[in-house]
Amino acid sequence: MKKSKIVFLVMGVLLLALATSALTYYLIYTSNSSSNSDINVIVFISYGTLKEDNQEEYNLTLTEGKSALYAFSQVANLELINYTFGVYVVGVNGYMEQFPDYWSFYYHDYSSGFWVYSEIGVDNYYLEDGNKIKLEYTG
Repeated sequence: MKKSKIVFLVMGVLLLALATSALTYYLIYTSNSSSNSDINVIVFISYGTLKEDNQEEYNLTLTEGKSALYAFSQVANLELINYTFGVYVVGVNGYMEQFPDYWSFYYHDYSSGFWVYSEIGVDNYYLEDGNKIKLEYTG
């Protein structure tokens, strides 16, 4: 076999391996829903000082792979601003933020038992079975 045919064969095998790796990565890491199974989540909306009955709680059954934004939108009318970095919640059920107060997104950390301010935006936080999430007005 000539040297050029061997080089061509090796490059073809490498290209095939690269394409297979890229496809595997795409299927594993970019798919938000690997199955159509249902998950259960608990959604809280805490109005702070905005209203007397200041907290609502909802038990939802959703399809796996849904975001926190989707869950909140199932139980509340949201006013949103779309930015390049993601979605920002400015109002919930007609209660709009007023400077310096704002709507913040939390998730419940089962290991510590505390609510944690999310560093991930509400539209990029993908839910798992048993999650507890909360929109809370800081005022």
